[in-house]
Amino acid sequence: MHRLPMKLIAAAWLIVIPTGAFAQAAQPGAAAQRTQAAASPSQVQVDLLRGLADVFSRGMDTLTAKLNQQGYSARVYSTNGWQTVAHRIAGAYSRGHKDIIVIIGHSLGANATFDIANQLDRQNIPIELIVTFDATRPQPVPKNVLHLVNFYQENGFGKPVSAGSEFKGELTNIDLTADTGLSHTTIEKSPRLHLVVMKKIENVVKKDLAAKVKATKPKTKRQKSNA
Repeated sequence: MHRLPMKLIAAAWLIVIPTGAFAQAAQPGAAAQRTQAAASPSQVQVDLLRGLADVFSRGMDTLTAKLNQQGYSARVYSTNGWQTVAHRIAGAYSRGHKDIIVIIGHSLGANATFDIANQLDRQNIPIELIVTFDATRPQPVPKNVLHLVNFYQENGFGKPVSAGSEFKGELTNIDLTADTGLSHTTIEKSPRLHLVVMKKIENVVKKDLAAKVKATKPKTKRQKSNA
């Protein structure tokens, strides 16, 4: 488990990840070959969960709008909508619609991301990324989660997240206690953190989509030369 300064994490992600990572370069001759297996952000389902009474987590609505503008399929729910999210993901997965799953939550909504993860873990359904803002009662990360980023402040609410016994993915705790410009009710509204989250999604999803595209390409046999 890593506890790294916010500036270091943000700088690293913003430098490493190129802008417009999903943009398809127009290359003569290669364009037609790529059309069938072109990666698309629409293959990414992002579910966001608000905290208590839907009142203090409107940053989740703002982030949802930003993600939809980038071409992702993003929806926002109340905390008690977590079972709806889990059932929809499981139902789609059982029908062969294996979209890349990203789940984001704030406060009680952040707690609910672990309920979703554990329910899907029992069904062997992978989650590409979970992002939590000031989870108040986080559970250990189960093995079906590939990446988890936890923004928190030791402010009486937020807690660091720990790995479950079988978790083998990437877990990053980002301690923002020293950032006095943030609080439990504003941490999920920060445009700066929204940018970091979107870059992180772009980074991990780009790798996953690239692997999927590679796996779907038909294998060609080498032609023997008689020359």
